[in-house]
Amino acid sequence: MRNKALLLFCFFSLFIVSCTHWRETAGEIAGMWQMTEWRNADGQILATQDKGIYYCIQLDLMKFQQKDKEDYYLSYYTHTRDSLIVGKIVHWPSDSVCSFSALESMGVPADGRFHIDVLNDDHLQLSSKEGTLLFRRY
Repeated sequence: MRNKALLLFCFFSLFIVSCTHWRETAGEIAGMWQMTEWRNADGQILATQDKGIYYCIQLDLMKFQQKDKEDYYLSYYTHTRDSLIVGKIVHWPSDSVCSFSALESMGVPADGRFHIDVLNDDHLQLSSKEGTLLFRRY
């Protein structure tokens, strides 16, 4: 009986650690984020959540995808306390390297650099010279 209890304890400990690893590695920014609003530098709304733009951040990768589209983009990224910098971009399924212009329709600036204005359990706000993106954790 004691061995079963010890075995169950070990199993659940491993389960909890494995489920939280991706969040601890990427920090608070890890998760799936749905864009709720995108405003350009002039304050004009370019997109709302109806457009279905998602940023998924896990470990060292970001995934950019629009709902109802099968293709998506992957990128390594750098995250500091107040910055998010998108790296080399690869398009799937073609496995081709793309320029930042490929992500222009998803709010990524031409240089791939964002300032993190707000980051908490529920909301993410990114800004650049080109505009501001608001997200909710999805």
